[in-house]
Amino acid sequence: MSDSSVGVYVHVPFCERVCPYCDFAVIGIPELPPAQETRYVDALLRELASRSPAYRDPDGSAHRLASIYLGGGTPALLTPESIGRIVDAIRAAFPSDGPVETTLEVNPSTLERDRLPGFRAIGVNRVSVGVQSFDDAILKRLGRAHRVEEADLTLAACRAAGFQAISLDLIFAAPGQSLADVEADLRSALAFGPDHVSTYELTVESGTPFALAASRGQLPLPDEGEAIAMMETLEDRLRAGGFVRYEISNYARDGQACLHNENYWANGEYLGIGPSAVSYIAGVRSGSPRDITSYRKAVAAQGHALVWSEELEALARLGETWWLGLRRTRGVSPREVPLVQWVRVRWRPYHIHGLF
Repeated sequence: MSDSSVGVYVHVPFCERVCPYCDFAVIGIPELPPAQETRYVDALLRELASRSPAYRDPDGSAHRLASIYLGGGTPALLTPESIGRIVDAIRAAFPSDGPVETTLEVNPSTLERDRLPGFRAIGVNRVSVGVQSFDDAILKRLGRAHRVEEADLTLAACRAAGFQAISLDLIFAAPGQSLADVEADLRSALAFGPDHVSTYELTVESGTPFALAASRGQLPLPDEGEAIAMMETLEDRLRAGGFVRYEISNYARDGQACLHNENYWANGEYLGIGPSAVSYIAGVRSGSPRDITSYRKAVAAQGHALVWSEELEALARLGETWWLGLRRTRGVSPREVPLVQWVRVRWRPYHIHGLF
């Protein structure tokens, strides 16, 4: 079997509601029509069939499947049957040594909650739940569609469905949020007992409703000092609760780190399918358009929707290996990525002052 591995990311752009801070390639659609869902999944499978053969070793063997991550958007708006079609096609395209981490992003809602047993039955073994906060007032300010009761019910349903790996997301430095609010969120999160927690400082992205509100002075965000205090509190409380901070925003119990994201931070190879998805192989990064209609038309016409690519030169690849690796608490070992040796091998025609 191939020694090379690949993580596969699947982008599902549908959301019940687009949050005012979101800058991802998503569209708001309260109820996804079955015909539209089928067309979209068909496009994903066509792209997968067209592009997966590129992930092969010189001897022709397919790369080993390291992980599957279904994100978005809200991929759990797809039915278990549709998710099953996608997961089965990925597993057919790439061999594996055994069980593969297969993550599905879920938002708290009755529809998604009812589908959890079906997702578990088709092989999803890890869920990432977009809780964001356990405070209804903060959820409302964030423009989230759910409330705390739905989050509690969804987390309980994840356990009842048999998921052994459950991650939840928390946002901090939200509008009007205090340090006491963050501490309350942590108490609620730890009381549930998740296996993994991702904590994200709210970022005001250009072009979003939050950016417009901020430009008008209508977005009361905590100041830098308050945000730092929140971050430090998150780390202290989570560590005391048995979590290890293994990356800037991510905490996990022993053995529960997200393997898919670890591959990104290790500068490994990955295949991204769907609108806005990015791929990386053999030093070449490429991506698809954000617009779903453009994506589907391109895939129907040519089997893929890649609209840009860049071949990273050796020094750029080295730089990315280091800065991505330094996101992790384990850092980067010079023994694993020796700077001088790496540059000498790949930049042999060049003299870089200070390195030779």
